[in-house]
Amino acid sequence: MIGFNSKAGWMEFPYLTVSAGLTSTYALAYKLTDNTGEKWTSRFIRFKNKDTKAYYGGARLLYAAFPPLLKAMKLEGEDCAFVSVLSSSETAADPERQMPYITSQLAVAVGAHSSVAALTKQAHNKLHNFYKADQRDAELDKAQYVCGALPAANVFVFDDFVTRGGTLSRVAQAIRLSNPEAKVYGVALAKTERVNFCPHPNNDQVPQGWDKIWTDGESEVA
Repeated sequence: MIGFNSKAGWMEFPYLTVSAGLTSTYALAYKLTDNTGEKWTSRFIRFKNKDTKAYYGGARLLYAAFPPLLKAMKLEGEDCAFVSVLSSSETAADPERQMPYITSQLAVAVGAHSSVAALTKQAHNKLHNFYKADQRDAELDKAQYVCGALPAANVFVFDDFVTRGGTLSRVAQAIRLSNPEAKVYGVALAKTERVNFCPHPNNDQVPQGWDKIWTDGESEVA
């Protein structure tokens, strides 16, 4: 089981199964693949399925929860660059897709540099088509991530969900190849986990106020 520290309500993972290039990774809550009825898990599933209400709920929670995390890390927005992970079919970020859009808006909100255009890759097959770790790793290697020069040394890479860390790690290594002094942090809505693998994972650690923020976000959708 990979443990986490609590920081500004977030789960801070000092390392993941695959962590090369990453300083640490942050997630709001768990997404439990074998307990889909759990409240936060069901929200994350709807977000993944492009449910508009869940999109607003997730976005509003990230906008509210990230600034306190940045403050707890004793970082200023101007010293940070924000990058978004690309979908399997993308070679560059679609600025209107969920995570690139949220990443850019959050950068504006905290005064950071939006650098979603700095990352490129090759298209590859969707990872959920592969069930074995070595197969997923082989598919991820096809992505061949490349990152341009970034305007800040603290780089935050945003994704919807993190499981083993394979994607984030490859992005982080690409960032550090062209920005060798960079510290790279992963940020995700949720850490995917299985109850049968990780003893007693739950979302009891989620701050109570975050529930209302998500709900209020969903209420914005008619």
